[in-house]
Formats: sequence, C-alpha cells, structure tokens
Amino acid sequence: MKVSELAQRTGVSVHRLRRYEELGLIQAGRGASGYREFSERTQREVVFIAMGRDLGFSLPELAEALPRYRAGTLTLAQMIDHMRGRIAAVDEQIAVQRALRNKLVDHIAWLEQRQREQAQRAQSKTSASWPTARKPRP
Repeated sequence: MKVSELAQRTGVSVHRLRRYEELGLIQAGRGASGYREFSERTQREVVFIAMGRDLGFSLPELAEALPRYRAGTLTLAQMIDHMRGRIAAVDEQIAVQRALRNKLVDHIAWLEQRQREQAQRAQSKTSASWPTARKPRP
C-alpha cells in the first residue's frame, strides 16, 4: 500500500509516517512504479507506534520495543511493566506540577499581602497629608 493509504488506514498523517520512516521505525519497499510500498505488517507497526505515542511513550522507547513486537516476543507482562513504569513517570510529573502550583499559590498570597500593605501605607499618607481644619483667628 502507498503512504497515503497507510495514513488513511491508521489515522496517522503522511508527514508523521515519513518521519517514522526517516527514524527507521518503519520501512517501505519500492514498487515497480518506484513508489514506496508498505506491507500489512507495517500497518500493525504504525498502530503500535501510534498507540504508544498516545500513552506518552517516546519514539526512542518505542524504537527499543519494536524489534520484540515485530518478532512476537514482546509479552503482555513486558507491556504491563512498561505501562507501570510510564504511570510512575506520570505520577512524578504530577507531583512536580503540584509542587509548582503550591509555590505559585504561596507567591500570589505573598504578593497580595504586599499589595494590601502598600494600599494601607498609601491610605495612611493620604489621610495624614490632608490639612487639618484651622481655627479662625480672633
């Protein structure tokens, strides 16, 4: 099948498929017309890569797993272990983002306190600078 048909069947853009080919993740043969021809097996590999990307795995991680996937030696237990590892990485990212969020909330509170203090000082200066009522001269 041609790259456009592979894109249609897998839902992966032609641009992305060309990128996968450049990186050596997928391979095409050449037809009699000189066009790249992809096998049915390549369609399954592209789906594997796309699903892996959707789960947050990097292309280098998927490139490492692809030979075992192609050979049929990538076990369900191995895939589960990889996914658990990905969950641990996501949990770590969530913890980092929560810590950042807490810092931001603390800084906002600190800045708002400074803002209130500045407003109070400005109010004090304004009320102190108003002239006091004078007593009339006798």
